[in-house]
Amino acid sequence: MTNLDKTSLWETVLAELQLSLSGANFQTWFKGKTSIISINNSLVEIGCSSPYNKVWVEERYFGKIKEVIDRVTGVSNTLVFSVSSQDLGLKPKKRAVVAPSTVPLFDEAAPIIQEAIEQANINPKYSFSNFVVGQSNQLAFAASKAVSEAPFEHYNPFLVYGGVGVGKTHLVSALAHAVVLRRAQAKVLYTSSETFTNEMVAAIQNRQTSTFRGKYRAVDVLVVDDIQFIAGRESTQEEFFHTFNHLYNLGKQLVFSCDRDPGELEKLQDRLKSRFIGGLMVKIDSPDLELREAILLAKSRDIGLDLDFSTIRLLAENLGPSIRDLEGGLLRLAAASKLVGKKVDISLVESVVSLTRKKPEKNIDYILEEVAKFFSIKVGDLKGSRRTKTFVFPRQVTMYLLRHENGLSFKEIAGHLGGKDHTTVIYAVNKVDNLVEKGGEAARLIVDLKSRIYKG
Repeated sequence: MTNLDKTSLWETVLAELQLSLSGANFQTWFKGKTSIISINNSLVEIGCSSPYNKVWVEERYFGKIKEVIDRVTGVSNTLVFSVSSQDLGLKPKKRAVVAPSTVPLFDEAAPIIQEAIEQANINPKYSFSNFVVGQSNQLAFAASKAVSEAPFEHYNPFLVYGGVGVGKTHLVSALAHAVVLRRAQAKVLYTSSETFTNEMVAAIQNRQTSTFRGKYRAVDVLVVDDIQFIAGRESTQEEFFHTFNHLYNLGKQLVFSCDRDPGELEKLQDRLKSRFIGGLMVKIDSPDLELREAILLAKSRDIGLDLDFSTIRLLAENLGPSIRDLEGGLLRLAAASKLVGKKVDISLVESVVSLTRKKPEKNIDYILEEVAKFFSIKVGDLKGSRRTKTFVFPRQVTMYLLRHENGLSFKEIAGHLGGKDHTTVIYAVNKVDNLVEKGGEAARLIVDLKSRIYKG
């Protein structure tokens, strides 16, 4: 990164923004109300004078601000927005008086917006403004913003996929939230595939299928989370297929999330796969170190935990790979600090992190069942001798887990998997070790699987 100091960097950003904004907009949202609070490596924290200011600036000007900062510094930066009066030219003890004309339209219509959010079944804590963006999720974030700004026009259907705890639910919920903020009259509905299935079954039992269909087919934007759970449920897939077609033919926006590429779901109907693939699909990878640092910084401040950057780095290096793991570790740290009445220091962090990272004991049968379930095969296939790719790779992953997670010998692993020769196990473990080291899709699948097995 260039040696440009934070004040000069922000002045450069403001100069470019002033050229592209009206005088009123620049005065309302930027002049004297925003500044760079800190720069740590490529993590840039931008302070805003109020919650409204933070939401407005991040929702509408994130892309432009990042473009200028990246160009000036010569690196790709992660931006974090916070509410702060530090270095903003404000007097912290005085509350800023905001003229009515500068309050965002969605705030003036707060009761209407609140009602729309509740009717849409959206969790209001999920928004674009508190979604931390990094290299692993930047494309998904940009695409989600584009859909929210112009639904019905591009990227329909839109699907986000990735492993456990990488922020899929947050992102699709934020998309729905943003649509409501911009179009309070639009009928938006967020649901999970599990809820969709349960409501469909209840409707059939109570002879209310017309009411059920009316609920899901009368919306402008339908967001369905965790779409992978309809795979193998033929009646649900049938109803979902017709709901999809009905909305799509009317030009309504369809948004989905899935824990993997839908093409990998063996029990998902081909006609549904083709519809998902026919739209825009974007992947979210597990957060890298820099993004984990940014997430920890943002979330620690949300819960009132003051952590210095060295502590953030220590946590980022030891927690993960999912965002859920980061949140869990941070909450444990906050609870430990409060319970023992001790300020957060390295010794407390190391103690809590070690407890957080300790894996619960899992027996061998449980691991075999979870691996089989993950790859949509039978436990007998893992113990069998069939050499097709469908069974060989899951079998090798099982050997890898039993070796590294349970500490079994090669001979013991061979015994649990149908009495195979121990040299077969050695080869399998080495192969998966190499795949994990190289990264890529295979490594992601293994990280995802381990997260599921040891989530308890």
